[in-house]
Amino acid sequence: MAVQPKQQFDMDSATQQGFVRFFKSLPEKPSSTIRFFNRSDYYTLHGSDALFAAQEVFKTTSVCKKIGPEHNKIDGVILNKNNFETFVRDLLLVKQYRVEVYVNRGSHKNQDWIVEYKGSPGNLAQFEDMLFNNSEVAVEAGVIAVKFSAEASSKVVGICCIDVIKSSIAVSEFKDDESFMDLEGIVVSLKPKECILQSGESNPDFKAVKELMERNNVLVTPRKKAEFSTDSLITDLNVILRFDKGQQRNSQALSQTNMQLAMPATAALIRYLNLVEDRGSADQFTLEEIERSRYLRLDAAAIKALNVEPRPDAPTFGNAATSSILGLLDKCRTAQGRRLLAQWIRQPLKDLALIKERHEVVGTFLDNSALSTELSEDFLRRVPDLQQLAKKLAKKKAGLYECYKIYQCMTNLPGLIEKLNSVSDNAAVKTMLLDPLKEYLEEMDKFQQMAEQTIDLDAADKGDFLVKPEFDDELKELKSVMDSNEAKMKSLLSRAADDLGMEAGKSIKLETTPQYGYHFRITLKEEKSLRNNKSYTILDSIKGGVRFRNKKLEDLNDVYATAYDSYTSQQKNIVAEIVNTAGGYVPTIKMIAGVIATLDVLNSFAMAAATALTTYVRPEMLPSEEQVLHLVQARHPCLEMQEGVNYIANDVHFTKDDRFHIVTGPNMGGKSTYIRSIGVTALMAHIGSFVPCTKATISVLDSILARIGADDSQIKGLSTFMAEMVETSAIIRTATVNSLVIIDELGRGTSTYDGCGIAWAIAEHLAKEVKAYCLFATHFHEITRLAEDVSTASNYHVTAMVGDKLTLLYKVKPGICDQSFGIHVAKMADFPEEVIEFAKQKQTELEDLQGIVFEGSDDPEKKKEIINNGEQIIREFMNKCKDFEESLSEEELMKKVTDLRDEILAKNNPYIKSLLGVS
Repeated sequence: MAVQPKQQFDMDSATQQGFVRFFKSLPEKPSSTIRFFNRSDYYTLHGSDALFAAQEVFKTTSVCKKIGPEHNKIDGVILNKNNFETFVRDLLLVKQYRVEVYVNRGSHKNQDWIVEYKGSPGNLAQFEDMLFNNSEVAVEAGVIAVKFSAEASSKVVGICCIDVIKSSIAVSEFKDDESFMDLEGIVVSLKPKECILQSGESNPDFKAVKELMERNNVLVTPRKKAEFSTDSLITDLNVILRFDKGQQRNSQALSQTNMQLAMPATAALIRYLNLVEDRGSADQFTLEEIERSRYLRLDAAAIKALNVEPRPDAPTFGNAATSSILGLLDKCRTAQGRRLLAQWIRQPLKDLALIKERHEVVGTFLDNSALSTELSEDFLRRVPDLQQLAKKLAKKKAGLYECYKIYQCMTNLPGLIEKLNSVSDNAAVKTMLLDPLKEYLEEMDKFQQMAEQTIDLDAADKGDFLVKPEFDDELKELKSVMDSNEAKMKSLLSRAADDLGMEAGKSIKLETTPQYGYHFRITLKEEKSLRNNKSYTILDSIKGGVRFRNKKLEDLNDVYATAYDSYTSQQKNIVAEIVNTAGGYVPTIKMIAGVIATLDVLNSFAMAAATALTTYVRPEMLPSEEQVLHLVQARHPCLEMQEGVNYIANDVHFTKDDRFHIVTGPNMGGKSTYIRSIGVTALMAHIGSFVPCTKATISVLDSILARIGADDSQIKGLSTFMAEMVETSAIIRTATVNSLVIIDELGRGTSTYDGCGIAWAIAEHLAKEVKAYCLFATHFHEITRLAEDVSTASNYHVTAMVGDKLTLLYKVKPGICDQSFGIHVAKMADFPEEVIEFAKQKQTELEDLQGIVFEGSDDPEKKKEIINNGEQIIREFMNKCKDFEESLSEEELMKKVTDLRDEILAKNNPYIKSLLGVS
């Protein structure tokens, strides 16, 4: 909980009245936009924003104060600078809200407020210094714009995605269906923070796309039609795009600029992000087409069902780091590595060669555990966020600190390259990592030389970022003053140590901080030696010790500080030249960042495989045409890492002739976990990770589609049943023979008969028409009969033992589950005995014909055979009845029916005899 504000609203009644009047005149805003008012020493929020901020920051609304005249008061809350920055960071990066910061251009009493800064999850430009200054926050900063055709029938979609960290513009244009399923696939793949749409509340397509974005937790920002104008687009692209040497500087020659809908979306985004006016964006961006065919398709339901990423709206089970696949695999040591991992996990590859290449590198690091550890601890740990540093250089917002950080990284790269040389016989390591690093490091040679010639590296090692004094006579003189005073201050340390009876450099130290400059420090235990000693002035007392100095040290520090300030002022022009020169290396720095990120992620995969309870194995990947998915002893990687879990592994075997697995069994028996584990394993294999099995053979998939769980989407106006119908409809339309489909408990949101009928129809369609790899977990035992009609369908069940109590075995075996265990599960949940007994009575009353007891019904397979034979006899009976002549009298009709009954009974089918009550 933040410390409650000490400041008070510094406004007299007239000023309060004027501000309240201004505040209430502001245009209406959505609740996801928060307005701050910058009052120099602190910030304020008002109205509903104040109540929201008070609850979020201070966990109580008691800090809110009423301001304004009687009968027209508004709530207000004060945030100091630290609370403001923390809250804004949470709003933009976590909650995905918009932020507006107002400043008063007039005097204190005048209310001439204007918006000084604006930010949103996809547009962080004006808050970058506050959010990322000297920090390694691995934030994804993608924002997209969508433009769709005006004709309701055509459904052509243009999309643009701009990533300001990677300086990339990606576009695509395609024909979509009425539910925009392909658009959703791209949104899932890119995971943008924000979407720009052309205003049009009455347009049904606008509403459909807005709902799609909200379903995927993307903030929607409507913009005016004029912002999608392409009048100046080519000129703008010529400014911000980076062209290769010798390439004509004409973006109109690029094929992507011919896209009729993607280009208006691009124009809108360039305006929204203000890229042309931002000098740091010039010559920085690349333009490319989104390669939709390159990646395996994931739907939003699969991302949620497979626990691909941590869900902010759901409690984690056990260790938060292992409650999602992303958390489990994230052993990355760099910010660019963590960003790339988040991207890869949503963009599983379909390219067999690339998948195998990643597996090859992971296998090399797994086999060389010492190398993997050294890479992580000795090299990657020291790599700064090169992408952010490159961005600062490009925007001319960098200084000697950023140049020094890049220089340090470059000096460490030869050691990293030497380590990778030990496995250079591996072609994948050489091609993906070693050769590019060597090439780019050579290109950085002159940067390193410049840094060594211009930056005072000795001072930088101590945290002072200065140019070398040799550049200027005045700098030399100032440096001489600084060195002389520093030497004198060091000699004072020895005198102070003798005076206080301590050992210099050990029990008493000379230190410097930005706040106090040079000072002495002793531990809290030694504080008594300063008591009543008037020669020394205590500056402060903190956990790390007592900071103090005497008059001589204070005078020397003042001289040093004056010289230092003059030095930094004098070097500004030289620093600007250094930064300007360093800006020419931005493309190479970004390339190095990309290779480092790839190395970090692949090494992370190897470390995750090695640290699992049972080491992951390399999957054998086959072309799609092989149509094989065999997993031996597959485990759920998140669940097996939870404390107190003894995971029961299971197999799955899909072939061309065995594609549809119906899974039955008791609640809590492990059906959902089993089918999720198969989906998770397939996903991990396609991103290049090893998998939690003892053996895996997987043909390349084109999509993983899921319908699991029964979440209401009431905020979006969808009931449980409607939500599952929407998701299942998407599966039916997009699944192919190379898709993995995972469906759990379909049809539970409506009546039993409706649900069973819908589930059967969908199952039959997937099994007969689509022929995808499918795991279909259900409580509708009737669906198990699908295996009799469809040769590629098979029945499986999770096992349980029934004695005095129900024992769940979590083992998946062929065949159907022979009974329902709902009442047993109710017993396990400690239902009252009278409720259990009443449930048994109702079960007996409501038991369908499949539950009739007859000779042989205790054997599930034999029972099934008898019932099938009996139903065939009944069908024959019905067909014969249809052939009766209409002219027959009632007596003749009864005679024929009686003869047919005797004929049926003569066949001695126990099921029919039981139906007719014949013993």
